[in-house]
Parts: sequence; structure tokens; C-alpha cells
Amino acid sequence: MATSLKDFKKELYQEYLEEVAFLYEQRQTLLDDTELSWLDLDDYDQRIEAHLDGLVVGGDLALETCAEQAEEGDAGELHAALRVFCRQEQFDKIKPILLELDYGDMEVVQAAADALKWELPDSWKDDTLELLNEAPACAPLIAILAGFRRWSSEAPRLHQVLPEQSTGVAQTLWALGRLPDPKSTTLLLDRLDNEDPDVCSAARLALLRLGDKSVLNKVLENPEPEDWPFLLLGLGGDQNQVKALNSVVATGQANPDCLLALGLLGELASFDTLVNQLENQDLAPSAAMALNLITGAKLYEEAFIPDKIDEDELLEEELEKLKKGENLYLPDQQPGINLTRITQDPNTWKQWYAANQARFQPGLRYRNGKPYSPATLVDNLSSETCPGPIRRLVGEELAIRYGVDLSFEVDHPIAQQKQIITKYKEWARSKGSRFQAGKY
Repeated sequence: MATSLKDFKKELYQEYLEEVAFLYEQRQTLLDDTELSWLDLDDYDQRIEAHLDGLVVGGDLALETCAEQAEEGDAGELHAALRVFCRQEQFDKIKPILLELDYGDMEVVQAAADALKWELPDSWKDDTLELLNEAPACAPLIAILAGFRRWSSEAPRLHQVLPEQSTGVAQTLWALGRLPDPKSTTLLLDRLDNEDPDVCSAARLALLRLGDKSVLNKVLENPEPEDWPFLLLGLGGDQNQVKALNSVVATGQANPDCLLALGLLGELASFDTLVNQLENQDLAPSAAMALNLITGAKLYEEAFIPDKIDEDELLEEELEKLKKGENLYLPDQQPGINLTRITQDPNTWKQWYAANQARFQPGLRYRNGKPYSPATLVDNLSSETCPGPIRRLVGEELAIRYGVDLSFEVDHPIAQQKQIITKYKEWARSKGSRFQAGKY
């Protein structure tokens, strides 16, 4: 209980920091929620802003509280404190924190990097980069910041620190894919066989963004299809990858990413393959999403999703019922949720295609029911119903397929995303006609 006005204010500022930390962590989790509209995240942004405003106007006591929680609190509170320091132009408070950060803890690194990439004043760029000379271990954080802000001139600096990195290598490779520099290619190729799958994936994606599609053929040389990075084949592949992915499905080796890759590639030849996978409970959600990507049919259904049964919480007689295949619940009493989803009924898809087949031309690839083009990709970015994971992939497609990168990232604050999407729409209107719709 506060015994003075100062104590009361300090408790209030601590509560603000905790709230920002909670909302930030929730927001990060919801970025990959396929049932949530990306526009719903704006509520989180505004609630975070309200608490940050309270800290910014709190003066010296708020700064003091932020400094304490940056040192003693969790990753979310560190994130909140750094955002306040940026807004209050307190680089002298940020620098020691970054020099002493635990760079072996990537959750902490990511939280700090997220704060800086959203808030760092442009005038601090040189001072921030100088930290690499004092603490080379901060390379992952600097890489995330440089990649997000598209500091293209800083690629050589990342080239220098990469050979010495022991943690956060994938983050640095991710950044190099966003900082066009021909000298990055050799460094990326050297990491394609790294034992860390995250490093391999980041190197492949970066190479695709830099225009080196030879990596796709190297993937197909792997005799074990289950080890293929299916989504990368969908992002940068062509007819060869479509045939390869359909063969994987035919041999029963497909996973959800394989089906989603077929959706990204958008060929009608995959329609029957995807419809057939709707019978597979584990693959049906991805198959339905892929079908919707290609056709834009927007066929929805109401579905009840039962809660997963935790056998450790069941009574002995309930376990016996479960083993016998008997129902544990009375009708309409099973716990779960009702949701609206893209239909997973094969017959509904077959009937729709029979009625709409004339709209599609063989030999073209499709997105949202239209020949694949910059405009159809931008439609995905702006669509309220397009799930976050797909929007993330669409941002990569625009860079890989059309060489346009307007700094879109799916975790941008929503207000900034809207501004970036407006720029993409303007680009698609003025430059999109240079590309032949429906072709690779």
C-alpha cells in the first residue's frame, strides 16, 4: 500500500510497465493466430500507446521506474522501458542496458530489438551501430534493427561480425535478405548446410529475396522430401516445384506447409490434390486455406472444435470410456469453441468448382480467383480476413516475385501497416502492368 504520493505514482508506473509487457507479449502471440483479423491488433496498439503515454508524461520518476524494471523485470518490461527511453530521447540509459544484455537469451534480445525497431529515433542510428565495436555480441539485435529499418548500407558491417557469431545467426541472415548487397550471397550459400535448421531456412529465404533461385533446385536434390522447406518452394518456385510438391502429396509425405505451398503457387492442377486432402483431419485446415488462396471462393462454414482431452485429468471410469471409444459428455455438453472457418467439406469445393470452372484459364496461376499479379498480392495484405501467417508470406512474395520491398513486416504497428499498404497499392497501379498476370 502506497504511503506517499511518490510511492503511489511509482506503483502506477510499475503497473503501466506491466500492462505494456502483457499487451506486447499477447500481441506477439496473436500475430500467428489464423482466426484473428490483423486489424484487431490495432486495439492492442492503442492500449499500449495509452500506457506508454502515461509513462512518458511521468517525468523523472517514471524514467527511474523504467530503469529499475529494465534491470529487474522480464523481457516484456524491458521492451516497455526501452520504448519509453526512446520517446524521451534517453540514449544514455539505453546504451548500458544494451551493452550488458544477455545475448544468449533470444527472447530478451527479440523484445529489446522490437522496442528499438519501432521507436529508435533516426538520429541515433550511428550511435547504435557503434555498439557493435564495444560489444560484438549485440550483433543479433543490431541485425534485426538494420533489417527491419532497411539500413542497406550496413550489410558490410553484418558481413564482418557474422563469422564470429555464436547466437542469433538466423536473425543476421534474415536481415541480410532485406539489405541488398551482392557480397551477401557467398556468406549465405556457406550456411545452407548448417546443422541448425533455423539458420538453413533463414539463409534460403535471404537468397531468394536477393534473387538467387538456384537454392530451389538444390532443395529438390535432397532425396528426403520431408526435409524440404516446402514454404520456400511456394514462395519462389515454378512448374517444376508444383510437380514435385504434388508428387510428395501423392506418396503420402505431405505436411501442412506442403499444401500451403501449393496454394501459394496457385496452379489449378493442384485443385484435386488439395480437395482430396480435406479428408485428412491433420491436413484439412491447410488444404482449405490453400484452396481459398487459389480460388478466392470464400466458402465458410460454422464448426465446433472440441477441447483436447487431457487424460491426466480424467477419472478412472472416464479413461475406461475413452479407451472403449465411448462419449465422455452428454449431447451439447462437450467443452470446445464454435468458429467460422473456410469450409473443409470436399463436396462443397467440388460443387463450387463445377459451377465456376469456366472462370479459370488453364496454364495460368491464380490468387484470390484472379490471375496472379502484384495487385492480387496487395489484396491479400489489405484483406481483413487474410490471416497473419499468410500476410507474412505475401510480404516475402512481393520481394521475391516482383523485386519490390516497401519495408512491410507483419509485426509493424497497424497504423504503419496501413500506410505501407497504401504505398504498395500505388506501386501496383503504376508498375504492376509490367508483369504478365498469371505467369511466373
